[in-house]
Amino acid sequence: MKPKDNLTPSRKPNLKGATLIESNHMSIFASWIDKMDSSHYNRKNIPYDFKLLYRSSQDGYDTKSFHENCDNKGATIWIAKIKNSTQLIGGYNPLDWKGNRNWKTTADSFLFNFTNGRDISTAKRSYVSIHSVAVFCDPRYGPVMGNLFCENNVWFYNNDDSGNRYPKIGIPANFEVEDYEVFQVVKK
Repeated sequence: MKPKDNLTPSRKPNLKGATLIESNHMSIFASWIDKMDSSHYNRKNIPYDFKLLYRSSQDGYDTKSFHENCDNKGATIWIAKIKNSTQLIGGYNPLDWKGNRNWKTTADSFLFNFTNGRDISTAKRSYVSIHSVAVFCDPRYGPVMGNLFCENNVWFYNNDDSGNRYPKIGIPANFEVEDYEVFQVVKK
């Protein structure tokens, strides 16, 4: 007799390769992408597939590796685990990471913070406030969204501007990242 698979086929792609998040995170991410504030998708009706493009611990912490794996892939969501904590931060870029020192405009990007990455009730999310500085694309940097910068795994969040690009949600000013993953977001 063939062993039973506990996951339905529609749920398998959502977690393939993920080490930092679980299926309940995907439900919340999909809901935020669709700007659903009062309710969330459940694991069975997520309208997106999340395909792992990049993991820093596997593909390299340098920005060149990030861009080789993530440029020209369309919408992505990235998740970073802050070193010596359970905190997960990240962001959704509905555009692309390909660019040459330019800001990209969108009203649909957001940052998020799980103060405890294993407890989804600790989630905070902020949509971009100034659309013209939503996402910065430059081959010298990894993910840059508003005031949150990554350059060769050196991370920095500028808290000095009163949260005018993205409202503040408790992301620390200086921190080290243990690992981060980037997923392509594809509508089913």
